[in-house]
Amino acid sequence: MTKTLFIAINIIGFLIFNLFQKNDLDIKHDAPASLKPGEEKVVTFDIDKSDVTGFAKFQITLDEGLTAEMVQASGASFTFNNQTVKFIWMAVPASSKIQVKFRLKANENAVGNLEMKPRFSYIYQNERKNYDVPTHVIAVGDAAAFAENASTSPAKSSTENTDVNPAANRTVTPVGVNQWQVTIEIDKAGMQGFAKVEETVPLGYTVIDFKSSDAVFQVEDRHIKYIWYDIPESDVVTVSYKMLPVISSGNEKPEITGNFSFLKDDENVVIPILDRSEAPLAMGKDTLAAEVAGLVEKPEESKKSELPVTTESKLATAQTEKPNVKTPDTPVVPKAPPAEVAQNKVAVPPVKIPTKTTDPVKPTETITNDVTASKKSMSDGNIVDVPQPETGIFYRVQIAAGKNNLNGEVFTKMYNFGEGFKLETGGGLLKYTTGYHQVYKAARDDRERITRKYDKFKGPFVAAYNDGERITVQEALMVTSQKWFQ
Repeated sequence: MTKTLFIAINIIGFLIFNLFQKNDLDIKHDAPASLKPGEEKVVTFDIDKSDVTGFAKFQITLDEGLTAEMVQASGASFTFNNQTVKFIWMAVPASSKIQVKFRLKANENAVGNLEMKPRFSYIYQNERKNYDVPTHVIAVGDAAAFAENASTSPAKSSTENTDVNPAANRTVTPVGVNQWQVTIEIDKAGMQGFAKVEETVPLGYTVIDFKSSDAVFQVEDRHIKYIWYDIPESDVVTVSYKMLPVISSGNEKPEITGNFSFLKDDENVVIPILDRSEAPLAMGKDTLAAEVAGLVEKPEESKKSELPVTTESKLATAQTEKPNVKTPDTPVVPKAPPAEVAQNKVAVPPVKIPTKTTDPVKPTETITNDVTASKKSMSDGNIVDVPQPETGIFYRVQIAAGKNNLNGEVFTKMYNFGEGFKLETGGGLLKYTTGYHQVYKAARDDRERITRKYDKFKGPFVAAYNDGERITVQEALMVTSQKWFQ
């Protein structure tokens, strides 16, 4: 009789709740009305998500005495922690209906009317929206135990982030001529759940994401957003982006404004992001120091002036500075008026260079961009010159990794692979990658081709890059709105 009464109450409550909650979403489940201590049952949730897209979370809070194990996640990540079941999608499946399952178990010593509270949350127009499913009561044990447990169980608080006071700081660092890297550090102070960073940059810049820390990154005109449904658990969370000039302007530090927002007791709290940047290095007499520190990219003219001085360059300089020097093999050329020289109206014959020298001339060494070479740590297995770094989002296939630096010839013999590779460092290893793809599906297909053709590689995989820096494939897919292919 008691079990029948509980079932009737649950059904009536569910119908009344859906009658007054106007929403295109619809969520049904088959959770049991009762369980015996130690008993378990697979619970299925059918989620009709309507036109919800992008980031979403389905959360079920369980009373003490109930535990959960994942059975079917439908592309979501699954966790069960602090009596909360979480299914999290970085991008929900395209189909309108999703089904998730988990194994619900009553502990051996569990007793009483235990609650299950489901909530589906998603992001709409950069704001969090919640769809609450009616609380479901599960009777565990006999009727006498239910009454005793109901009279002694304390009420549970539903507040979030009650006693937290996070802080957010911004650092702006010059990384080139009118190029800036902006880093935002969030000291969470125990904060959890939904959070958002919003920044506005001056006119004349475009923005590239460097580090998103599992946030959804968005940029529209001059407005940048990093959005988390569940902010990472680390004490300090860092995001970073790079500002590149669209139009030529000065090298003064740009004025950036921004806020960090989060939920506190279900209320939106907004705090300003404080600028902690030091004064940037000037592009005058201190430019050399900035370039040595690797903070400022050298202009083309300054790079040309730093070529090594060789015997040929000395002679060429002498030719330019003293074109009328009389030598046994060089005729005297009349001095032309300065205006004519400036207008290139007088041709100056080349100086004949003596062939006999005391010391042999050393060949000119190959010059590479030190800033690029040290920052990217890249070289090509089959190319002598270091190639220009790729920009934007792109993908390569990592085919091998190890501690030994193998040149192209040795690598080809060892793996019977002659398609060329690039070498980069990371995590204490040398990583060998190949190919260049701007579409993930093309990189995936290339990985499968390499796997079939070269059996000596152990598990080639796709690696993603943003402006030459490694990021996760998931981040790259979100930024470019490309689809995931297994």
